[in-house]
Amino acid sequence: MNAMRALAALFLIPVSALSQASAPAAKERAPDSVQSLPTEIRHDLDLRQCRIPKYSGTIDAEDQADTTGHFRSKLSVDYAIVCHSPARKVQSILVYSKFEGTWSGEVITSESFDPSPGSDTCASSVGVATPAKILAYARAFAPEELKRLPYLDHDGVEIDICEKASVIHYFSNGQWSQLQTE
Repeated sequence: MNAMRALAALFLIPVSALSQASAPAAKERAPDSVQSLPTEIRHDLDLRQCRIPKYSGTIDAEDQADTTGHFRSKLSVDYAIVCHSPARKVQSILVYSKFEGTWSGEVITSESFDPSPGSDTCASSVGVATPAKILAYARAFAPEELKRLPYLDHDGVEIDICEKASVIHYFSNGQWSQLQTE
């Protein structure tokens, strides 16, 4: 009889494990929970129905879902933020800049994203790409881009996608351009 119970228990463990959903690539949080962002930006993200990822393993580390840099010019202070829109199943990267005292956000890239448990998609993270890094990546991965690259005196937004290749977006001549890095 004990052998039957042990055998039944062996079959129950895998079945119960199959019914558990795997954890998503990142937990999502409301914009108001990211106190490092200005209130006006958090309010706009809330209006856009954004959820901001919180990556596992970043308890004491720098948050990878938002960053601050000089993205529009060497004098501007701008924010780049990962935004998940679960209802639309979209992941966007927004850059917020201050114009005449008001924060304004624009989407610089957007792609489909399934935040549900068990999906095989993962959240992107954002960081700062210095002008030197942008030029180094252009030399290494896109030499033809060097001819079109303007003189850069400000940062770009580096977007890491699932620990694979990253993409740098930089602002020049009134528009955002993209540089594939790896």
